[in-house]
Amino acid sequence: MSNMRNKEYPESKGGIMICGINWGGKADGPDDGNSGKYAFSDKDHNSFRYSEALIDWLEAWGVPLGRSSNPGPLERCFIQTNWCDSQSRSAAKITEEEYRNTPLFAMIQHYKPRAIILTAVSLFQRFQRRATEEGLKEMEKPAPCKPIPVKGKNYRAHLAEYADMSVVAVPHPSRFRSIIGKSIGEWKTPVRGALGRVIDPSTGAYIPFAAR
Repeated sequence: MSNMRNKEYPESKGGIMICGINWGGKADGPDDGNSGKYAFSDKDHNSFRYSEALIDWLEAWGVPLGRSSNPGPLERCFIQTNWCDSQSRSAAKITEEEYRNTPLFAMIQHYKPRAIILTAVSLFQRFQRRATEEGLKEMEKPAPCKPIPVKGKNYRAHLAEYADMSVVAVPHPSRFRSIIGKSIGEWKTPVRGALGRVIDPSTGAYIPFAAR
């Protein structure tokens, strides 16, 4: 499917979907030619500030990813996409119509992710509302993540559980890396819990997907 950065693998179904707001950079910026060819964690072909920051955060949460061009099943289970299939330096000018026309839920239906990482807390309520419209029933709310306080401001992550997937929303990795990066490990337990359908909590190994 389109609007996906990484190569599609067998593990792409039932894996972990990473969803930002849109593709960063200039609106008319050229593609680097690597989209759809490599794994999300491939350092030689996907070393943008955004992906590098998120990979660092995943390691702090106990999910170290291999960075080679020969990915294992854990690395292959990550899908990188965005809510909007557009490109801009700022999300400020994205219209409600663009948010409304998201391809995300078609991708969810196709790939059936067991976990979704929203890389913008502003997407969390949008996701909840749209999921309800799509017939996805939210289950009992998980315990909230403890805020990370920095210079008098609390930075938050949000969690939601559905029958077949868990959702966690965190601040934008490249934007907030320098602010909360040193404290990001404080969310290790709730994030690992949210990824527990895909990554074994005790061994860190990929759990194969049983198609439903």
